[in-house]
Amino acid sequence: MKSLQQRLSVALVISLIIIFPTLWWLTDSTMQDIAEKYVMSHLAQEAESVLAATQVDKDEKITLNTKQINPVYLQPFSGRYYQLRSNDDLIRSRSLWDKELIIPDLSEGEKRRLYLSGPQQQSLLVMAYGYNKHDRTITVAVAEDLSPTLAFIKPFQSRFMLIALAMLLLLIAMQIIILNHMFQPLKRIKKQISALDQGEIDRFDTDVPKEVSPLVEVTNQLLDVLDQHPELHPRDNPEALKHVTKRPLAELQQLPDQETVQSEPAVDPPLQAQPVNAERMLETIFQATPNPSVIECDIEQEILTLISVLESMYQEKNLDITFIMPQTDVLLMDGENLLELSGNLLKNACKWAQSKVLLSVEIDESIHLRIEDDGPGISETGLIDLAQQNIVLDQATSGYLLGLTTARLIAQQHSGQLKLSQSNELGGYCVEVVLPLASAL
Repeated sequence: MKSLQQRLSVALVISLIIIFPTLWWLTDSTMQDIAEKYVMSHLAQEAESVLAATQVDKDEKITLNTKQINPVYLQPFSGRYYQLRSNDDLIRSRSLWDKELIIPDLSEGEKRRLYLSGPQQQSLLVMAYGYNKHDRTITVAVAEDLSPTLAFIKPFQSRFMLIALAMLLLLIAMQIIILNHMFQPLKRIKKQISALDQGEIDRFDTDVPKEVSPLVEVTNQLLDVLDQHPELHPRDNPEALKHVTKRPLAELQQLPDQETVQSEPAVDPPLQAQPVNAERMLETIFQATPNPSVIECDIEQEILTLISVLESMYQEKNLDITFIMPQTDVLLMDGENLLELSGNLLKNACKWAQSKVLLSVEIDESIHLRIEDDGPGISETGLIDLAQQNIVLDQATSGYLLGLTTARLIAQQHSGQLKLSQSNELGGYCVEVVLPLASAL
């Protein structure tokens, strides 16, 4: 999926590419139209001059006094032409040579603008007028070659096209720079998300555009809630720490039995003492963990807030997070623990999901919280290992192991259990947490 910056850049470039050729076409056609109107006004005057030189001889045929006509009409193929027609009488300028213009007969007061091919394939603009003189209808057509006029304005058209092209490229470059500057706060938020995931920071910077300010504020509020209960945070959870260090301690205890270590008697006593000391320290930390409290909790509202935050965090995936829950009253349980539990499992599902995550809550004798995704899932061997808590660090992505371990510990603190399976509906990974229902209000 393309980023918002890429989509805006493409949209703006397409808009500019559409606008500038349209502007160039309008300017070019306007200049050509102005040039043609200038020629048309000139031809109207020439038509009046030709009409004034029209006479009728004693045979009642029209004639033309060429002395009253511009000499340019006497030069062959000069680019300036006229033609008169009255009934069967036809008079053409010498400049037409033997070429006849196809001009329709016009009634008095009628005029036409025509584009015809003249002698030597010239592009002619023809203005034809209908007159009444000497009690007869006369059609006078005056033509001029447009090529010189178009050649005159062509350099200006070329300059305008080059300037328009330069302006187009300049505007594209400017909009890229402006968009990069505008999206710097969002890029900074993206880096802060990675830093937050790695534990390098614990808050988002609030110096952000007002469009994303509500999202940052809600996320910071969520982080504040988590910090108010540090015993549930994976970094500080002694149960999670005990579980993560279980396998390394077991491997450390097996080192004295290896031949390479037995060959060094001086190394054996310290190796045997260190696992015991480490276990004693973990037991001391674990025994200091406080018991969970029970408070009023609106499950639906808490989970909806979580979904809103996660959809914003994983917006590049365009995830469809569906939440299904029956109508119920407020329940009694540790709301912060539930928030941490749902947050860890939902975040894991969003990491692995392709496009869909399903979160459903069922309430009978217990609270059933089920999270499913359409990700790659997990093998049966992996499910057995996870169910038995034989989790190896290099088999999980960053943040996945502690998230699952913390969720299991929270469930156990509430005398519940965590079940792992393959999702029948979405085909990916499915985690179900069963918690006993304390009481309903």
